[in-house]
Amino acid sequence: MRKRYIGISAGLMLVLLMFTGCGAGPVNQGNTSGSTQREEELQAEIDALQQEIDNLKNSQNQQDASASDGSQATDSTQTPDNNQAANNSATPYSSGSTGNEVNVAISLEEAQNIALERVPGATSQNISVKLDWDDGWYIYEGDILYNRMEYEFEIDANTGNILKWEEERW
Repeated sequence: MRKRYIGISAGLMLVLLMFTGCGAGPVNQGNTSGSTQREEELQAEIDALQQEIDNLKNSQNQQDASASDGSQATDSTQTPDNNQAANNSATPYSSGSTGNEVNVAISLEEAQNIALERVPGATSQNISVKLDWDDGWYIYEGDILYNRMEYEFEIDANTGNILKWEEERW
């Protein structure tokens, strides 16, 4: 009877050890190695994206510097704090303004035309666009309401590239 009790107890302990993961060291080490490798891959991707962002910022600063012709006293590398007054105005760059202009390569009208090209049939009556300072970049933000659709977009004010385009039926 005692032998049976000891045998059953040893069997239960063995089963209990299996369920708690004792002795599963090599499996966990392999799993940790895989997650470490994945973390390294993700970190390398993050570093590459950060480098790309830095390159884009540097190219924009170079474009801003080359775009200034010296006739204006505007510093093209202003920080958002230095540009606070311009950003609080209704439209820092508009077709008829003279005092609140900023150095961007794409005019408001060009940005409107870029957006309207993507919506056949829409006209300047259907679009609303404003120049905005966003994370160190000038972008045109706007929307087009046409044919029961709303198109929201962002356009880089120096390259004319469409950064965001969303469509929603209403």
